[in-house]
Amino acid sequence: MDNKDLVAIITSEVMKRLQLDSVSQKQNMSVTPSRNFQQPNIDATVRRNSPGGVLVILTGANRNTDHVVSQVGKIAECTNVLKIAFSGSAQNIIGLPAIRRVAPGAQLFTDGDVWKILEDVDTVCLPAMSPNLLSKLVYFQADAWIPILALSGMTKGLRVLGCADSMLPYEINSDRVPASIKSRLDNLVSMATEMGVEFCQVEELVDRVCSGTQRIPGATSLISGCNAQNGGECNACGLCVDYRKDDVSKMVSSGAGRVASAVGTPVSLELAPYIDHTLLKPDATEAQIRTLCEEARQYSFASVCINPSWVSLAASMLKGSVVKVCTVIGFPLGATTSTSKAIETRDAIANGADEIDMVINVGALKSGNDALVKDDIEAVVAAAKGRAIVKVILETALLTREEKVKACLLSKMAGADFVKTSTGFVPGGATVEDIALMRETVGPDMGVKASGGIRDTKTANDMVAAGATRLGASASVAIVSGSAASGSGY
Repeated sequence: MDNKDLVAIITSEVMKRLQLDSVSQKQNMSVTPSRNFQQPNIDATVRRNSPGGVLVILTGANRNTDHVVSQVGKIAECTNVLKIAFSGSAQNIIGLPAIRRVAPGAQLFTDGDVWKILEDVDTVCLPAMSPNLLSKLVYFQADAWIPILALSGMTKGLRVLGCADSMLPYEINSDRVPASIKSRLDNLVSMATEMGVEFCQVEELVDRVCSGTQRIPGATSLISGCNAQNGGECNACGLCVDYRKDDVSKMVSSGAGRVASAVGTPVSLELAPYIDHTLLKPDATEAQIRTLCEEARQYSFASVCINPSWVSLAASMLKGSVVKVCTVIGFPLGATTSTSKAIETRDAIANGADEIDMVINVGALKSGNDALVKDDIEAVVAAAKGRAIVKVILETALLTREEKVKACLLSKMAGADFVKTSTGFVPGGATVEDIALMRETVGPDMGVKASGGIRDTKTANDMVAAGATRLGASASVAIVSGSAASGSGY
């Protein structure tokens, strides 16, 4: 089977899966078969769940790692403190890099003092509850670091959320499990429930942690608003960025990677590390490039994205800062040869580029020449040789839905680090729908960059919520200051 046939088969399967997901969402159903054997009753009286901290314990039981990693990333977005503990098997199967990508601000542990890890933690999450781990919890067999950590959380009186999706191997249909085995598994879940463990499906974990299912005896209404602002105890309402901006600024300047916020609250301070501060106009002057670099350093943007002739200047200006130097290859048409793109890449890296945004060969993609497209990307990836990350610009405004999926798959197969929507030189930039489609296609372990038409904080937030891990914008300062940019631009 040649590459073209392979890509066609994969693209077809992904399109079918996306269509199924779309139908299931409309029907408010999950396409993932349930493996949970017993669900505890949850009181109707609830409060807004405002954890002071969340500990996620990852084991290798659940082979559906993409789903687990995705849920961890969503939990990271709604908690003040996130700690993640890995078992040995989780380190091998899931890997620390995958978690770092989706939860860069989390504290990661592969061992350590159990009680120190549990400090500032209100909720313990176990996304993969194997029969072995569950048995150790209910029979108090603390014979290894992970069960010791989980049991210590339970004895400390912390809220414990477990997912029984992994009680059986992923390939086994629970309907075909013998009654005797199913009864034993049900019994384990029942015993754990009596001990205070709450069970849910993995896809429900984020809602349980972030949107209000913690029981409070006698509670009759949802707690909202900032108690600390009125002199009370902090209830982690998520309104700090609105009511306590100075405190948030201090936390960010001290190194905080994430800042929690309530729905609808501007979180522009959190957006800076996502942004590639961009100036790609052909008439850009040296003075404008210098200003771009100074702004990037001031606001700690992820990178400056500039044309190749300015790379050396930007690298010298940004030396010693956290800001990377990004440049564009085969820009803006993508119609140059693979050889010329590879040469451009080597030259840019020699001049100090840390990141490469290459334009896909759009014409080849639309002609069905998948092998050429893949080879074109591989040439740039090989030229970067691990010295720079590679983002592939798809120019989504020119592509059909199937072509967008295919371009994402080819980029992933070729070893690129990111897929990116647009050059900004074609009418129609990034859309939330395209970002969601790209994220769904490449999974959680690959970056997605939204670029083109992002001119205000709301649009930027929408892109991040849809799955973008990087934003290309010339209106970066306006975005982080919470104002709308005037005029037009990238």
